Amino acid sequence: MTLLYRSASGRDVTHASSSSLDTFRLCRRKFKLSRIDGWKQRDKKGSLEFGKCIEAAIQYYHDNGLKPGDAPDEFRRLWLKWADQPLKYTDQEGSHSDLYKMGVEMTRLYEILLPTFPIKNPKWQLQFLKKLWPGTQYDDLEFMAYVDLLSTLEDGSRLLIDIKTAKSLLSVTPGMMALDGQLRKYAWVSGINEVGFLNFVKARPDEFKKGTNVTLLEDVGEWKAGQPLVVARFQSPKEAVVASEGVKAAPAVEWGMWVGTEEGVQLMDKTLEAISGKGAKEASSLAFVNLVINGALVRVYDRAKITKTRIQFVRGTIPEAELKDIGQALGVDMFALKAAHDSGCYPMDGGVRFPNAICSWCEMLPICNPDPKRRDETLIQIGPAVQEDEWLRELESEETE
Repeated sequence: MTLLYRSASGRDVTHASSSSLDTFRLCRRKFKLSRIDGWKQRDKKGSLEFGKCIEAAIQYYHDNGLKPGDAPDEFRRLWLKWADQPLKYTDQEGSHSDLYKMGVEMTRLYEILLPTFPIKNPKWQLQFLKKLWPGTQYDDLEFMAYVDLLSTLEDGSRLLIDIKTAKSLLSVTPGMMALDGQLRKYAWVSGINEVGFLNFVKARPDEFKKGTNVTLLEDVGEWKAGQPLVVARFQSPKEAVVASEGVKAAPAVEWGMWVGTEEGVQLMDKTLEAISGKGAKEASSLAFVNLVINGALVRVYDRAKITKTRIQFVRGTIPEAELKDIGQALGVDMFALKAAHDSGCYPMDGGVRFPNAICSWCEMLPICNPDPKRRDETLIQIGPAVQEDEWLRELESEETE
C-alpha cells in the first residue's frame, strides 16, 4: 500500500483533503505536529461548535418540510447543550449568550431569505473520492472532499455549496469565487464546476450606532422582512432618575432606532447638513420627521424585528479548462506529502514577518519555540485510543474555518 502518512490514531492514510494539503503547504512541521503527532488545542472553539449547530439547524429545517420556526427552534435546542461547557470565544463572538442570540437571528433570517437562494432538493454532507493516478503504482492515493450541500436546480443543473460561519462578508467581485482553492478542489473531485458559499456572518447582537448594517426579521412599515437597511439614528434606554425629596424623576427613554436604505441615510445627512443658523435645532427636527413621514426612514420599536447578522450567497463557475490544472496541482502536493512521509522530513516553513508571519498566530508555537508550560496549558496530545472520525472532523473544521 502506498501511504501519504500514518495518523496520530495509528491509521494508514492514503487520501488527502483540502485542509490537510493546505496545512502541509502552510507549514510541514505544523502538519506533522497535528496530524501525525496528534497535538491539538486544549480548549474547544465556540466558533466550531456554533457552526455545527447552524448547519444542523438548517438541515433539520429542510428535512422536516420547511416549517416556519423550525430552524431557530432546532438551533436553540442544539446550542443550549453547550451552555455550561468551557468553550473559547473571540471578542466578536462575546459569549455563549451572544452566540445564542446570533444563531436564533441567523436561522430566522435563513428561513426568510431561502426563496432567494439557489438551494433546491438539497443533499447534505456528501463524500467525494477520486484517484490521482488510477491503474499505476500510486493507485491507492486519492483526494477526498466532504461537501456540505449539493443543490439540484429545476433545470437539472447541480451546485456544490460550502457553508461558513464567518466574521466578515465575502467578496462579491465577479469571478472571485472561481479563485477559491477549496471550491476549485471540490469542482475537480466531483466534476461539478458550479460552486458557492453560503456565508453566515456573525455580529455582536446589541451594539448599535449610526451606520450599522441591519436586516429586518419582520415587516416594518413598507419595508419587508429580509430587507437590508442602515441605522440612521439609535436611541438606547436610559435609567430613570430615582425620585427623592426635591428631585423629580426623569422619564425612561424607550428603545428604538430609525433605519433606511443607504440612499435614504445619505439623503438624511445631506438634508440635515444644509440646515444652519438660528432655529437650526427645530428645523433639523422637523426635517427628520418629514423624512420619516415621506418613507425615507422608518422607526423600529422592537429589537426582535432586526438583526446585525447577515447571510450572503456567493457563487461562481470553475472553468472546465482549469480542471486539469487543478488535478495536476493536487498531484504535485500529494507527491510532496508522500515524499515527506518516505523521508521522515517535515521541516519548519514558518515565518515572523509579513507576508508570512504565521508563527505569530499558530497554536503550535509553544512546541516550535519551546515553552513547556505554555504548551501544557494550551495543547493536548491525542493517541491511538482516540476516535479517528471525531478527531479528524474537529481538526478539519478548525483548519478550514
